[in-house]
Formats: sequence, structure tokens, C-alpha cells
Amino acid sequence: MKSFKYLYGPVPSRRLGRSLGVDLVPSKICTYDCVYCQIGKTTRKTRVRKEYVPAEEVLEEIKLFLQEEGDPSLDYLSLSGSGEPTLHSGIRSIIEGIKKMTSVPVAVITNGSLLYLEEVRKDLLKADVILPSLDAVSPEVFLKINRPPKDFSLEKVIEGLIEFRKIYRGQIWLEILFCKGVNDSREELHRMRETVDRIRPDKIHLNTVVRPPSEKWALPLDRREMEGIRTFFGEKASIISEFDHPLFPLFAGDVKETILKILRRRPLSLSDLSRGTGVSPAELEGHLRSLMEEEKIEKRSFGDSTYYEVSKGNSR
Repeated sequence: MKSFKYLYGPVPSRRLGRSLGVDLVPSKICTYDCVYCQIGKTTRKTRVRKEYVPAEEVLEEIKLFLQEEGDPSLDYLSLSGSGEPTLHSGIRSIIEGIKKMTSVPVAVITNGSLLYLEEVRKDLLKADVILPSLDAVSPEVFLKINRPPKDFSLEKVIEGLIEFRKIYRGQIWLEILFCKGVNDSREELHRMRETVDRIRPDKIHLNTVVRPPSEKWALPLDRREMEGIRTFFGEKASIISEFDHPLFPLFAGDVKETILKILRRRPLSLSDLSRGTGVSPAELEGHLRSLMEEEKIEKRSFGDSTYYEVSKGNSR
């Protein structure tokens, strides 16, 4: 199979099933520098929208992937990747281009920070699902967990989400990621629920730190705490769960390369990789050992688990 520059996967997504990722900005260009980010610290924090990667090349790669795979049985094509996808000024043309070539639903995974711009809201109207995040509704908590640019307005972010709901006819799945002792206070939760009621998402996805974060002090909530928050938010809320079935096949000739492609996007444990690929832990351990000997990947501990991630210099 051709090696793609802007596509990754299909990867196992806890929310989107078997998802082909589309990377619209180089790593890691973003509007935020979230303390929990599994990709790492933001290297370029910006609000400048431009064509970070050529839209025509992105669409050509998607076309080639679909031609090579035939019927790939994808659940979604997800615009996300190594930074904030709405920074790409051509995201509307990319969504429209995808719609012309396939019936696979288009999802946009965004931090929601630029929805205060009317042009961004209009750019996303033809996507099937928008998955924005909102981790704080108090300015001081917002600054601590998302670390936006100076003078960035949380009020404008919230109003952008509210305005987008008024014009968007697709699904909005709002994600809230909780860090222990940061955005999980009773006061913040009550303010959060009031704000979510104004946004009116179709679903509320509750998450916590499950993979190595950019800041070591960003710690997860336990299952009991997350269950309490789920009850607090009501019937629309669910805790994002891990997959327990294979999401894509791996073949003997390209197992190591496929593992590398997955790990370039997120650190994963041995059990994560096994569930996502259907390959036994014993077989995967051999490939992982080989990749470590080649210094292409390395281990990193987080909580009680060990995660594998690409070594510096192998991130692309």
C-alpha cells in the first residue's frame, strides 16, 4: 500500500470506530496547549488560519486510499490529527471534496476554539458529526487546563458553540476531559452543566487522562468519580470506553509499519494495540521488541500501565 503523507490509519477510535484520520496541520500547531494532550506540547500556538497543507493533495490521497482499499468498511473519515483542524482555511473545500467521492461520514474533531468565527461555523456545516471539546467554563480553569493564547476569550468560545448549534443540522458530540483537581470541583461542574444546557449537544462524552499527558501532573479521575459525573450530567452523557474488538486487520508483511503509523498519533499500551488489531499480545511483543531495538519506539510509564510511543525523530 502507498505511504500517505496526510492520512493515518484506519485507527481504533473510542468514539468513531474504524476511523481514517486526515491530518490538516503539521504537528503540533494548535490554538491551545492542553496539559493532558497525548500528542505532546504545542510547538506553535496560533489563531492564524491558512492552508497549512495543500487541500488538493489531501483530497488526492483520500481518493487513492479509497481506490486501493476498495470497500474499506470505514465508520468515519475524521479530520483531526496533530493539531487543530479548523486552523486550515480550506477545511470546507476538503469536506465538500470528500462528500463528492464517498458516502463515508465525515467527522471533525476540534477543540471548538475557533467557532466564534462565522467563517469557521459555515466551513463545518456539511460535516456529518462535529466533536468539539469544552474542558472549562471558568476563566481561571480554562487558563490552567487548555493554556490558550493571551487575551483569548473563553466567553467567545462558549458563544461560538451556542451559535453553531443554531445553524448546524448534524450531530454535535461534546467532549469534556477531566483532570483531577483541575476542572472537577463541584462549582465548576455546576457551571459546566448550565453551559452545556445552553449549547444543546446531541451527546456528552466524558473523558479523563487515559494515556501519557504532556504534563506529568495531569492526573486522571477514577471510575467511581467518572460515574458520579456521568450521573450528574444526565442521560445524554456517557463515559468513553475502550474498544474490545478488532477494528482493522494487520498482515504479516506490514505489521511493524502499521504499528508505527498508529503510534505516531497516540501512545498505546500492549492491550490497546491487541484490542485494536486483533493480534495477540505475544505476537505483538515480538514486533514491539524489534522496533525498540531499532530505536523507532520507546516505552513510557503512566499510572499502572506501560505505553509505547515513537522515539524522537520518528514522529513523521
